[in-house]
Amino acid sequence: MEKSRKRVKAAVVIFMALVLALVGRLFFIQILCHEEFAEAASSQHEITVEGLDTRGQILDRNGRAITGGSYQYYYIIKKERLSGEYEELLNALGGSQIAAKDSDYCVYRTENYDEQINDRLRAGCGAYVFRSRSRYSATQPACHLVGYLNQSEKRGVSGLEYLFEERLKAGENRLVLLADAAGNILPGRAPWVKTSEKLTGSDNSVVTSIELGLQKKCERLLYNVSSGACIVTDCMSGEILAMASVPVFDPNRISEYLSSEGDCLINKSLQASYPPGSVFKLVTAAAALEKGICTTSQRYECKGEMEAEGVSVSCSTAPEGGHGEIDMNEAMALSCNCYFVQLGQAVGHEKILETARLLGLGAEVLEDFPEESAGFIPDEDETVRQDISNISIGQGRLLATPLQIARLTAIIGSSGAASPLRLLAGEGAAPAPASQVVPVAAGAGSGPAEEVRQVISRQTALTLQSLMRSVMTCGTASHVDWAVPVWGKSGTAEASKLGKAVKDCWFTGFCDIASADGEIKRFGITVFVEDGISGSADALPVFKEIVEYLSSHWTDI
Repeated sequence: MEKSRKRVKAAVVIFMALVLALVGRLFFIQILCHEEFAEAASSQHEITVEGLDTRGQILDRNGRAITGGSYQYYYIIKKERLSGEYEELLNALGGSQIAAKDSDYCVYRTENYDEQINDRLRAGCGAYVFRSRSRYSATQPACHLVGYLNQSEKRGVSGLEYLFEERLKAGENRLVLLADAAGNILPGRAPWVKTSEKLTGSDNSVVTSIELGLQKKCERLLYNVSSGACIVTDCMSGEILAMASVPVFDPNRISEYLSSEGDCLINKSLQASYPPGSVFKLVTAAAALEKGICTTSQRYECKGEMEAEGVSVSCSTAPEGGHGEIDMNEAMALSCNCYFVQLGQAVGHEKILETARLLGLGAEVLEDFPEESAGFIPDEDETVRQDISNISIGQGRLLATPLQIARLTAIIGSSGAASPLRLLAGEGAAPAPASQVVPVAAGAGSGPAEEVRQVISRQTALTLQSLMRSVMTCGTASHVDWAVPVWGKSGTAEASKLGKAVKDCWFTGFCDIASADGEIKRFGITVFVEDGISGSADALPVFKEIVEYLSSHWTDI
């Protein structure tokens, strides 16, 4: 009997030990190793999609997407269900197969969408479809301004992508979808949803001062120009509303451009500088007026050609025998070289170069913007008397970027006050959430942190405006019918490109546009065309189209 009780007790102890061991094992599996085992189990049914754009967006002043404005469509199909018929449908969409972690599935990506093909793929082979924003489109707006990414590291190396890398940088750029035991993808991880075209989201977005519609208009107007730039500003606030440069590039194919010898990647608006030609006559006139050398009533005789300090000068706009005796107003309207060379002799190259620097030439416009050119204004001790003929009419060693000419124009348009040009939306400029607005500060693509200051006297600026007005009413741009008040100056400069003599063509100025309630806004417009015929022939037509666009799209800006 005693032995029987001992055997029962031993059996109970063994049973309890086994129970405790089982409980311990279950605790170990369910509690301590739950995540590890769950991950191991689910990884057998994972489909990984890589390359999704998770960087912050670059937006226009109204919150519209400049980057991320197009979509990519992803089709995930189990291999055993992918027949030749469905492969043909995917090829018809321009789909390309991308690497998938799970070899049981094929992942296709395309920028094209067709509802009928989509329905056939979903019904016929169980395709799982979702949509994601693409970082860049093939016809990316403002591609030079936006810049591009290092493809391997997905870091900005150019333009705003580089300037705001820390703000825009991406998080995890892949998506993991789960499938059940039968291999069917579980819904909910990447739903098919239609999102608003106006982004109102992330804290890491950057709101620029660019107006997307105007930007695209400027790019279309430069479509037939082989090389050039166009910039539109708000003269009073200093905001840059559009900055277009040609030739353009596709940021999705950046490696092709990096290995070529072309200049597609150069932002002609601010990374390349050119002789300013006759638009520099505004500087010569400003120096004469500001230094009290003379007034606009000063008269000089133009005989069509002259000699200054041993250098021969011809007046390309003069008829045979020259313009005769004319004053400054007539000389600006007719862009008379002989007049301005004589004016330059009276002023002196030192005062002209000093005024040029006051007006922002020879200095960067947007502090810290990648690879911005400062142009070139020589120091007084680097020039001699013989340089005065070239300096007076914007030739010789003088170089300026289109953005610098846009700044000069904005200063004149704002009655001599210099508002730093900037690329970021200012207060009241965009109805975007406060979390999206990047403060304007030095080193942020906004120009140096400085207060608006009077660069030249208000009287000098108003006189220059009067001279520019005469260009539009009785000068080189008077053949155009203007529906709104406009001021401007054309320029054609002798230059060289790859050893070939070319003409660099300019037209810069501003216009006043009135809204329905009588509010008036002044827009500065600078157009540059490399290797053209003349400023009036090549740049002026683009200027005119922009004025007309601004007249009819006031409310968008």
